[in-house]
Amino acid sequence: MTIVSKDRSSGYLNPGDPGYELVPTLDEIITIKHDYMEYYSNFHKQSMAEEKYYFGENVIPVPVDMNIDPVRPATATAIVNVAADHVDIDNLSIDVPLASRRAAARAEKLKKFYIGSWMSMKQPVKKTAVKQAFLYGISFMKVMFKGDAYPDAPEMEDYGLQNEDGDTILIDESAYKEALSDFLDKRKIIFPFSVKNVKPTNMIWDDSKEGISWAIEFYDSKVSDIRRKYPQWASDKKNHEMSTYMEYWDGEYAAGLADEQIVWGPIKHGYGFMPFIPVIPGNSISYDDGDPARRYRGILKPVHSLLDSEARLMTQYEAVLRQYAYRTLDFYGNRQSAQETADTYEVFGSTNIVLPGVEVRPSPIATPPGEILQQLSLVQNLIEEATFPNVVRGMRPSGVSTGFGVSVLAGMGRLVFQGVASGMARAIEQVNSNLARLVENKVMGPITVHARSEVHSFDQTIEPDDVKGYYENIVTLKAEAPEEREREALLAMRLRQPGPDGMPLISLYEAMRRAGVPNPLEMMNQIAAESIAFSPQAKDQQLNKFLSQLGGQMQEQLGQAAGSTGNTGNQYMPGQSQLREPGQAGIQKQRTQNNPSTFPQGEGGIDNLAALFGQAPGGAAGVPSGQTVRRNEVE
Repeated sequence: MTIVSKDRSSGYLNPGDPGYELVPTLDEIITIKHDYMEYYSNFHKQSMAEEKYYFGENVIPVPVDMNIDPVRPATATAIVNVAADHVDIDNLSIDVPLASRRAAARAEKLKKFYIGSWMSMKQPVKKTAVKQAFLYGISFMKVMFKGDAYPDAPEMEDYGLQNEDGDTILIDESAYKEALSDFLDKRKIIFPFSVKNVKPTNMIWDDSKEGISWAIEFYDSKVSDIRRKYPQWASDKKNHEMSTYMEYWDGEYAAGLADEQIVWGPIKHGYGFMPFIPVIPGNSISYDDGDPARRYRGILKPVHSLLDSEARLMTQYEAVLRQYAYRTLDFYGNRQSAQETADTYEVFGSTNIVLPGVEVRPSPIATPPGEILQQLSLVQNLIEEATFPNVVRGMRPSGVSTGFGVSVLAGMGRLVFQGVASGMARAIEQVNSNLARLVENKVMGPITVHARSEVHSFDQTIEPDDVKGYYENIVTLKAEAPEEREREALLAMRLRQPGPDGMPLISLYEAMRRAGVPNPLEMMNQIAAESIAFSPQAKDQQLNKFLSQLGGQMQEQLGQAAGSTGNTGNQYMPGQSQLREPGQAGIQKQRTQNNPSTFPQGEGGIDNLAALFGQAPGGAAGVPSGQTVRRNEVE
């Protein structure tokens, strides 16, 4: 849906009419908000019901006249948390396909930029998005540019004076250039992007088949918080009161409203995209058609009644056990005497006085019926069938005695999670593309990301020229346990073993990829460089270099000693007759440099070869990370 400006005399304009614009008005934003709040009302109610089950706040029917506290099992919480834990968001596989053979270095830069960007985000954005996708049936990530994260640029006025014409004349030009250079360096290393989670309960959006073209986020906020951010906002409310703040975004324009009054915008944001990215797991029949309440269904939705039944049965069993554990007494006899005895009687006391004519008997005890436990077991099995088997949690099912059988069942059970994993992978791809767009459209300069983990260790600088409109990337995200990755690595090693014909079944690149190596090509280059560095030829080269240097030093010392005593000629110290004659120290170096067939070529040959193998194909790289280091020059 496209929101257009309204001509108050002729109604909504159509494309092609005079005055047609894409800038949304206040009335249009409010109208679309009211209309779609009604459209999403059932989905919002459904989502809030899911939250009640997750937080254990769902209503459990118990008899009103009985003083019974309901038992709330944490089954719903465990279902969502276990499901989210099995989506391996910490081991993203990001690949940038080559646009051409010459673009290998460029693709490597983009890939490292995406990896480093996710490592620069300290909030658990991915984990939260996965958990919300399981709970609500959809989740959202919001990609934003934080321009205020950059420091203020130095002003020329701080380093000069103004003449009579109003022009600034620099007095300390070198200091201004140094301050400007420091500003550019700081700007380059700051990460000015944020990716936040937005709950679907706080959103309405365009759910047409063409995709999301606009979205509105809304939430309650204190008046004082809104006034602090937007002092120009006028409101009669007191600071401690609450207001509804909302943001409207489409692919081109954005606006902020508080209590349906504009506080900023509408402005042309310049992102080049609409910042809200959905994570759609596809748990329903259709993901792009129908009522939102039927289209987006969380993992708990099919088992609401079963969760209620489980809680009710456990409450009943608890009530019977409580009566059994905390036994009561009955007092028989004269009413007054029985009441006086009961008032002073202590069940756990050592001595009790029973008045004459009063008899104390234990109250009848109700034994917990076995039917409750049978029904409870049936309900829990139905919950397991509708969500995922308990073998995924590490529980061995009855009748399965082998580890292989348990592993197979666990792998089949994890297939339930792959829908969310695939939806999350597609969303991360879009986030990556939007980050690249922000580098082009908002940063418009170099930016450096840093990656430090058990797998990655690099710094990568990227510029708009490295993007040039190429946003394609492929993200692979699996729903598997750590032991599955280990098993995959062992399988890759077996497939690399020579077959009957002496050839392995898969390439080294494919084996590394299956083993979980994030950058197989870079690893292969590193292995090749190390094999050359530790080869017998390299060791001989290093030995000859050492001997040559040692001989030269000794001959220089001998020459100095002979000169000091007036003795000339080719004399050696006792025990050093094995040293080379003067002039022979550089023979090996000269031989290797002048003979192209000598391997490696020259003393620095091994270093040159190692550097060559360590570079990504398609272009030179100044450092092992693949980036080209440029010094900011201030003219």
